[in-house]
Order: sequence, then C-alpha cells, then structure tokens
Amino acid sequence: MSKETNQRLLDKLQQDLASAGAMPLYLRFNASVRQAIEQGLLNAGDFLPSERLFTERLGISRITVRKALACLEQDGLIGRSRGYGTFIQPQRPEPKLFYSLADVKGFSREVIQQGRRPDTQWISRERMLAGAELAEKLQLAAGTPIYKLKRIHLIDRRPMSVAVSYVVVAAIANVDEIGISLYDYFRRNNVEMGSLRSQVSAAMADDDIRQALRLSEPMPLLIVRQTLFDHHKKPIEYSESFCRSDMFEFTSES
Repeated sequence: MSKETNQRLLDKLQQDLASAGAMPLYLRFNASVRQAIEQGLLNAGDFLPSERLFTERLGISRITVRKALACLEQDGLIGRSRGYGTFIQPQRPEPKLFYSLADVKGFSREVIQQGRRPDTQWISRERMLAGAELAEKLQLAAGTPIYKLKRIHLIDRRPMSVAVSYVVVAAIANVDEIGISLYDYFRRNNVEMGSLRSQVSAAMADDDIRQALRLSEPMPLLIVRQTLFDHHKKPIEYSESFCRSDMFEFTSES
C-alpha cells in the first residue's frame, strides 16, 4: 500500500471511529475497512498498517485493533503472513441463498442443502403476553402467553438476517433447548408442521438491524412475514425476518 493510500485509510478510520453511535469501536473499525474495500480504496494484495501504527494514529487500544482484524480475517477479507504483515484477500462474489417460501424446511436446512454452513446468534428468548395483533395472527385470545425468539442467522459466519419468531407455548417444552434451528427443534419434539403462508415486502435497514448485520451503510432489506400452520390449519408460529436484499433470492414454489 502506498503512503497516500495508507494515509487515506487512516483518515477514513479516524473519521468513522469518531462518529457517534452505539456500535462497539471494533465493529466500527471493521465496518470502515469493509467499506474501504467496497469503495476500492483497498485492493487485493494491499498491506494494512501495523497494529502499532493503528493504535498510535487512531488513539485506540491494541486489543480493539486485534479484535477488529480477527473479525475481518474470520470473514476472509484479510490474510496474515508472518514476516510480511496483514493484507487484503482477493474477494469472490458470495453466492445468494435460494430460499423457498413454500417448503417447510427452515433456514438451516436450506443453507446446508446448498453446501454452506448455517449458524445462529441468539439475541433473546422470552415469554410474553400476546397483544391483540399477535393474538389474532396466532388465533389466540389477547393476553395469552407466547414465546418471542429473536436471533441473527449467519451463513459461513456472516450475518444474513435478523429473525423474530412468536411461538405458541404448547410448541416449546424448554426454550433453552432450541439450538441453531427452531424448525429442527420442532421436528425433534414431534411438533406437527403443515404449511406456510408468506408475504414479502421491502424497507431500509434501521440502525439496530445495520448493527446486527454489520452493515457499513444503509441497505434495503427484504422483510419476510410467515405463519407456520399445523395440519389442522392452526398457527404454531408467526415470524418476521429482515434479510439482506443482496444475499437472498426467494421462490414461491417448493
């Protein structure tokens, strides 16, 4: 990397790190470097400044720098070579996830069948009382207890969507036993899954979604609202998923 490019990167990082916001410092560092790659400021093969230089010029701790670089390395954006330093990896376009809105597979099985690795980062699991709108969607009386499950879906360690599910209490014996896949939990516990009703719309990502999905700038999302029914057409789950529009392609046929 030339001295000019090096300086432009440091100037960009300094400006981005100084911006106010709830996002942790290492994630702002991470997002700024990602944006520099997307904008062509950094190219494949460019070497990044040393951890020491980042620390001295940006006024942040070496722990923050190492944590940010570890995330970038984990996502395949940078590489490290002993004796040479940290460099930008060649970037290959990520394949989209083809997701059926009609087939009752669930996110994780769709990902696995396409040869990729799913994961889930849990945000919250809570029991709550259904308000009038949710009660109507789940065909329950208002004030009936339900579960609210909020998590981030990842593919190959990269956040792809934020999902919020509202589930009837009878379908969950122990909420803490739900792992990567809610639908796999249903299958293990003999919860009958019949059909899905789906609706897709679009909206811009708000600050919370941008932070959860590690987005460096505003992006349109695809919002998928689904109701899962049993074989008697009784609702089990109502969900809202906020999906990266550049990484999903939805089909309506199974």
